Formats: sequence, structure tokens, C-alpha cells
Amino acid sequence: MLSRADNNFGFAIAAGLGLFAIGGLLTTVAPPMLDKTWAQPFENSDPAKGPTGKLQPYTPQQLEGRAVYVREGCWYCHTQQTRTLLADTKRSGWRGVDSPVSTPDEFVYDSPHLFGTKRTGPDLSRVGGKYDEQWHRTHFRNPRDLVPGSIMPPYPWIASNEKEFKAIVAYLQTLGRAKNWRPQNDFEN
Repeated sequence: MLSRADNNFGFAIAAGLGLFAIGGLLTTVAPPMLDKTWAQPFENSDPAKGPTGKLQPYTPQQLEGRAVYVREGCWYCHTQQTRTLLADTKRSGWRGVDSPVSTPDEFVYDSPHLFGTKRTGPDLSRVGGKYDEQWHRTHFRNPRDLVPGSIMPPYPWIASNEKEFKAIVAYLQTLGRAKNWRPQNDFEN
């Protein structure tokens, strides 16, 4: 049978496509069919304390902020998924604690999903609570004031529109907060 693939170009192509299809089904279709917890919101639990938190649907203000995030194209440069790479868990970490890898149950309320594909800017999957409102305002006005060498353009119209600014900060503060993984949950005042 293997010699048939050596001598028949069509058979080799068909066999390759068949194996590719099987691999695709096993890695993309089968997991959510076999593990139904992926469609349930993430729930923190500590055996000693019981549930400690649960992913909540977005509030109207957070949805408005998410719409601003999409409108301004933030997700073209910023991803929202901590991959399994050690560099990702370190980069998204908090005060020496590596962040957990993103799991499907964290995104059940996202439509559309804003995972992103290009990491021109830093990943924002665990940014919620790391920076206060003033930091975000300064960052939108001129990112280079806080991050020298940043290539992010300024967004002064967001910083000056109080309603949109409060909304996008409310949305950003939700990112990565469902999982209770940081030793201190918020920025220091």
C-alpha cells in the first residue's frame, strides 16, 4: 500500500488531505464535543473556601467599552489570550506570579471573540486591575509617556470623552479577572 503512494500522485494527495482532515477534526471539533464544560462560564474554586468567584456577563457600560475597543481596532494589535508558552505566562503575570493559560470557559460571553492574531502590542488577557484609571487616561492621550518606544498611536478623543473613556476602562478592567490567580488583585493606590 505504501508503494502505491510512491507511484500514484493522486493517491498521495488524497491520503495527505485525509490525514489532515482527521487531525483537524481531532484537534478542533472533538474537544468541545467531548468536554461540555467549555461552554460554561469559568468558576473559581478553592477546596478549603468553596467557590471564590465566577465569570459574569458584561454590564451595559462594559459592553459599550468593548464596542469602543472594537471600533478603534485595538484588537488588531492586542491579543486577549495567554498561550501555553512560558513567555506568555511570564509576560501576562503579576508581581512574579505567572498568569494561568487562557481556557475556553473564560470567553463564553464574548461575541465575537477578540483573541487577535498579531501581537504588535502587549497581550491584554490579564490586564484587568493592573493599572488605575489615571494610568489608562495618560496611556490613551500619549502611550509614549508611560511606555517609551511604544508604537501605539495616541487616542486623545477617547481620553477626552468621559463616557467612552469610563466605558473602555470598565471593559479593560474585566480582562483576566474571572480567575483568582494574583496575590494582590488590584493596583496599589
